[in-house]
Amino acid sequence: MKKVFKRVIALALCAAMLVSAGSIGAAAATETDCNGKCDHSPVIILPGINHSPTYLYDENDQPVMDGDSQVGGTLLILNTAALSAGPIIKAVFSVLGTLLLQHNVGLDKVAYDLVSDLFSIQKCDENGDHIENLKTQRWNHSLEYMTEDELDWTYRMVPMEPLVDEIGKDHVYFFTFNLVGDPMDSADDLDEYIDMVKEQTGHDKVTLLPVSLGGTILTAYLEKYGHDNIDQIVNAVACLNGTDIVADFYAREWNLEDEFLYHEFIADIFVESNDSPTLGYLINTALHIFPRSGINALLSGAMSGILDTMMINCPQFWAMIPSYRYDELAARYLTDKPTLKARTDAFQKARLNLNENILDAVEDGIRVDSIAGANLDLGEQMYTYFGIVASADKVNSDGIINLSSTTLGATGAPGEKTLADIEYKKNTYCTNPNHNHVSPDNMVDVSTSILPENTWIFLEQHHEVGNNDIVLNLAKAIILGEVKDVNDNPEKYPQFNGSCTTKYIRRWRLPDAYTVLEKEANGEMTLTAEDKAELLAAIEEGEAIINSTICDQAKVEASENRLNAILHKVGAEGYENIEEEESALDPILESVMEAMSKGSLFLLGGGSLVDRILSPFRAVLNLIFGGLKK
Repeated sequence: MKKVFKRVIALALCAAMLVSAGSIGAAAATETDCNGKCDHSPVIILPGINHSPTYLYDENDQPVMDGDSQVGGTLLILNTAALSAGPIIKAVFSVLGTLLLQHNVGLDKVAYDLVSDLFSIQKCDENGDHIENLKTQRWNHSLEYMTEDELDWTYRMVPMEPLVDEIGKDHVYFFTFNLVGDPMDSADDLDEYIDMVKEQTGHDKVTLLPVSLGGTILTAYLEKYGHDNIDQIVNAVACLNGTDIVADFYAREWNLEDEFLYHEFIADIFVESNDSPTLGYLINTALHIFPRSGINALLSGAMSGILDTMMINCPQFWAMIPSYRYDELAARYLTDKPTLKARTDAFQKARLNLNENILDAVEDGIRVDSIAGANLDLGEQMYTYFGIVASADKVNSDGIINLSSTTLGATGAPGEKTLADIEYKKNTYCTNPNHNHVSPDNMVDVSTSILPENTWIFLEQHHEVGNNDIVLNLAKAIILGEVKDVNDNPEKYPQFNGSCTTKYIRRWRLPDAYTVLEKEANGEMTLTAEDKAELLAAIEEGEAIINSTICDQAKVEASENRLNAILHKVGAEGYENIEEEESALDPILESVMEAMSKGSLFLLGGGSLVDRILSPFRAVLNLIFGGLKK
């Protein structure tokens, strides 16, 4: 979890830099030059879960400060006061007591209290309203009027420079919404925002680009306001019918099998963090000094703290539950909360009506496309800590959101299975025998999506599609009308593409290469003719990669390595140690730690030495007392 908190803190600090005296609800900008007469309707981005800067204010609407920074963030707003001496001392005594006595000594309560306090700023009441005075930054103008820092941050959240270069900054808008708000209320805000955009640009319709959680806002908007103001919709990994990750949190369903919890889980997290599982294997071994009751109590208390503080009373989190799991979970948590249930029921109705609302829009001439990733388990690749949910290997996903959710109904085989291993009704929405919507690996069938001709799949592509310029290039081509559907130009824009990570070339390697050229032109650096020729060739290759439309990770890595090599050779800043080799001891140490992790699991199972010794006696006692109870 260390990496998670690092990301949260980094995002919070980054967002805090954007705040100024008039940043919340900034004044509207002037009209655009085209006055509605250009070829492209303005694009409104409905961003993802960590793309809406939100800040804490006091009862007098004054910013709450933590030192020189305003308290706030783009995802989680942590109450750092919870990490004071008192709670930490309680936690230390609880851990030590659990270690000494080899059974849980209040770890569940300590974890619950600590997590609840840590996330208390974003807590909602039983009516679904956030308790604290939280305000989300709203840019009531296009990207044209953002500050340089704001624009840089926005591009990093949703890399859309190629699209902006085509239609202009004055035709791209970034809508924001509160993570602990209500999507139905956010739909009202979006309706007002669309009116503002129409007034500023002179256009009578807008293009909506929902990204990830932004799909919930689209769902609510279509239900409340229809599609009269919409020209086009391009869903990018949009959460249109929730994710089983969130549903499993509500259901408290986890994968706590010994092999996973004591050998795989933590090691995978460290692979994600630093490309090496070595420290994770060491932690696995150390976990065996704790009794299993202590581990279970710690996890249970922490998860309960998150649920009770942030999730159970928050309508936006309920919007992340798949429709087919809503009724059961609502009956579990909302029977005594009529106001909150009325709000979550309203979104459930919108979600159940989404397919009909989308098809009505298409019938009226509005183009709707969906871009999604597929063939990953939940929690696979970038956010491995989500692999603890019980549904992890039971649905086909992009690692975060179910494939069926991001594609308006496409079918995907989970885990190691193929379509031949599952039962489903094929060709539900595609009756043209000349159109094949089954992936080459026989794991995805798009014919069950309501719009199979306009659904694009990137196989083994993680949810963070901003890392893949090929996905961004497709979205741009769709918005600009360069490709009509999946049958229009399949060689250039295939329905089933691969996956790759190009962001390192786009965000760092190419800018650094251009900096070297600029310094050389200014006389700050000297390049040999040979080095300059290689640098220019490496730049050309890198540009070709990020402007391509077909994923090829091998070519991406070759281009990145080529840029690394020449930047290192010419002495570019930050590339001095780029070719530093891995220590010969690293793989040996990893193998030793892995053997220790496997060995301790084999000898002790899921728990400590005391658990192993006492387990037969506990089994007998359970049998005796269980029989007496019967």
